[in-house]
Amino acid sequence: MAKGLLPSLLITFFFSLFITDNANASSESSNSSPEGACAAQENEYLDTVKSFSAFPILMYDTDIGLGYGGRAKFVNYLTWRESFDLVVFNSSKGERWYIFAFSIPDIEIRQSKRYSLSFDFVAEYDKYINYYFYGTGPDSDTDDETEFTYEKKELQLRIGRGFTPRFVMEARYVLRNIKYYQVEVGAPFSEMLEEIGDQFSPLFSLVVRYDTSDSQIHPKKGFRLIFQNDVASSLLANKNARFHRFTLDFRKYFLLFGNRDVLAFRALVQKISGKTEKIPLFEYSVLGGGSEIAAMRGYRLNRFQDKGKFLVNTEYRFPLWRKLGGNVFMDGGLVWPSWSGIKLDKAVVDIGLGLRYYLQNFVVRFDMGFSNEGLGIYFNFGHIF
Repeated sequence: MAKGLLPSLLITFFFSLFITDNANASSESSNSSPEGACAAQENEYLDTVKSFSAFPILMYDTDIGLGYGGRAKFVNYLTWRESFDLVVFNSSKGERWYIFAFSIPDIEIRQSKRYSLSFDFVAEYDKYINYYFYGTGPDSDTDDETEFTYEKKELQLRIGRGFTPRFVMEARYVLRNIKYYQVEVGAPFSEMLEEIGDQFSPLFSLVVRYDTSDSQIHPKKGFRLIFQNDVASSLLANKNARFHRFTLDFRKYFLLFGNRDVLAFRALVQKISGKTEKIPLFEYSVLGGGSEIAAMRGYRLNRFQDKGKFLVNTEYRFPLWRKLGGNVFMDGGLVWPSWSGIKLDKAVVDIGLGLRYYLQNFVVRFDMGFSNEGLGIYFNFGHIF
């Protein structure tokens, strides 16, 4: 959720509540050492504890008006090692963001474990009153900015398996409807955006992950190598699009001065293939804004897009006071039309700083990025990577 730039006022209330129920974790008599018994006891406790985390949102932005809402996550309340995650955000000018997610086992419970089956269901509704398109390619110009309203309705079904504690495969089917409307009249891309209109665009994804990190929520050490392959075709009920997109994502985490100072690095490459007329504009590779897959925090949302991209992010995350932390970062990226059309001198860079508030079940983030195009301000949940 990138809720505007240059807000005249941003007020956030930090609030967390944890409820824990000890499930009488105990060591097995087969443990051969006190260390092994302690590890087994700790793992069993973490897998059976009930927990609840919540965070309210109150903000003001000139584009969206008064924004209000929050996030809450319930873990293991049914004693199935499951989680329920809910995000609600509204604004006085019509901005909307709703998410409901159910996971079994919860993503943190299944981290670094072998499991036969995982299931995730995610329902999301997202409405941006002020959404922008600048054209494609690294030379797209801010003077060509065209404003419109963006609306997304999405259902995701994910089934996965942990073949080993580090090697995971996941299949996803995504049902999605995208709508562009209230397009700015007389702008450079008005006609193009009006033609997109309302499109139903489902796709299938296969994700392979090798993960040695110590946490999905608060990673401090280890690395992740993620390969994702997305396919859209008529066989998958997509009447509008035919494309294939791969993403290779490498993330590395280092502990520096203590157990809370983390240096994090991410390098990502993405390429979409198919006939141009069969690749919807909203499926292109994008840079700009504060989302996980497109994070260039010194630039506006969707500032650059094309058929391929490189993205590099580096962050130093450090503690400030109790659950509050800070970070400084640098983002670099480049979009390109084809492998032969890559021009490294067109790469863009930004720097910035931010705050992190660490709850048991998720992270709250606030970032300010600076680039040669100005300032970007972004609020969301979870680390960028």
